[in-house]
Amino acid sequence: MDQAKIVQNFGRNLSFKPLHIYSPINKDELIDILEEHKSGKIRVVASKHSWSALIETKDVLIDMSHFDYVKIQKNNLQTSVIVGAGCKVERLLKELNRKGLTIPSVGLIDQQTIAGATSTGTHGSGKHSLSHYIESVQLACFDESGDSTQIVNISEGEDLQAARCSLGCLGVVVELTLPCIPQYFIQEKSTFCETIEQVLVLEKKAPLQQFFLMPHSWKFFAQERLVAPNLGRRGFASIYRIYWFLVIDLGMHLVMKALVSILKSRRLVRIFFRSIVPSLVFSNWVVIDRSDRALVMKHELFRHLELEAFVVRSHVIEAASFVKDILQYADDDNHQLSDSTNEKIKKAQLTESLSSIKGRFTHHYPICFRRVLADDTLISMASGESEDWYAISFITYLEPRDEFFALATFLSNSMFELFEARIHWGKWFPQTSKQVNKLYPKIDTFRNVCSKYDPNGVFRNNFVEDKLDL
Repeated sequence: MDQAKIVQNFGRNLSFKPLHIYSPINKDELIDILEEHKSGKIRVVASKHSWSALIETKDVLIDMSHFDYVKIQKNNLQTSVIVGAGCKVERLLKELNRKGLTIPSVGLIDQQTIAGATSTGTHGSGKHSLSHYIESVQLACFDESGDSTQIVNISEGEDLQAARCSLGCLGVVVELTLPCIPQYFIQEKSTFCETIEQVLVLEKKAPLQQFFLMPHSWKFFAQERLVAPNLGRRGFASIYRIYWFLVIDLGMHLVMKALVSILKSRRLVRIFFRSIVPSLVFSNWVVIDRSDRALVMKHELFRHLELEAFVVRSHVIEAASFVKDILQYADDDNHQLSDSTNEKIKKAQLTESLSSIKGRFTHHYPICFRRVLADDTLISMASGESEDWYAISFITYLEPRDEFFALATFLSNSMFELFEARIHWGKWFPQTSKQVNKLYPKIDTFRNVCSKYDPNGVFRNNFVEDKLDL
């Protein structure tokens, strides 16, 4: 057991001090911890790259970082990988690449642990979330009486659907089994568009693309991405990666942080996005690179806070227009909302709360849109049998964050009322249990599975009890 200390998450919006912190090195130690604290409250910590209060506990916190193994196995003609819960995605990708393999979907960052990423529905663009592909989950939990600890393998039915994206509510994830696919290459090209309709047309030939709404110019920037023949790196890919890292991942972010946190100049933020950012991207540069290089960004280099809302495809055009209008209204006292937005606000009875954000916040980061295919899970943000989803991401570097929290709360409530938007479980999460109950048709099934593996509620904290009515 480690000495109790204050635990702080990546975004520094969450800090707490557990009574006990453990870092078990094997399954026997893990079971002993559960046995000792079966009348307490237990949560698990991963890379702490989350902004919601999922990991918070005043009692027991378990660090699974010693469970970082990667075991590739073949069964008939199928190849899969057993990966320890504490293994970072970056390490998993490297180990698989040595064998010419990868996993079917990759998130935007690779610094999360695999259990943390899948338990919160982490996703990339153009495919399902990582959670969707899980073939089995090994779990340290309790039996149905709640008296005995056990390690179980969950590989089918509603139990597996729940375990794929569990928010840590079933027990402690020990390891996951994921399918492997041959390593592949991605062709990427950057394109500026005037409208979201133009961007969505590009998606037909570039199904893995992600795109951004650029604040203050209000144009769209698409990273057109599609699977390319495995002919190796093309288009000076190594130079492209270096350029992107130095100019975008480092340079652009450093300038943004300086404008927001040091100079605190809303005017310079607007100038930066209108006049400088468009010149940083070479729209005619076509590059081909390996998937684990092309699909990952260094999004973890600078501390920030994020809200991410999911809307279905049939709402994304309308949602993008609404977001643009609201962000302009939050930035400029004189901005006049469109008739369409005004009608939506009145219909949702949000007129009073709208006035609280007027002219208070200048958004200072590109709004990212990523398409996520519907997941075979119970409560991941893209769960269900509906159409595809689009994740819309809002990021801030500003501290203190009161003004952003006000804007993000309004966006969360309004997009829920207007578009039935779901908020990412691992991002800042202002939605209520009442909203969650409406958004997730299988929430009762998830609750039942939780009670099966954790009948006494040991693996729950205030966040999941509040949001999930557990």
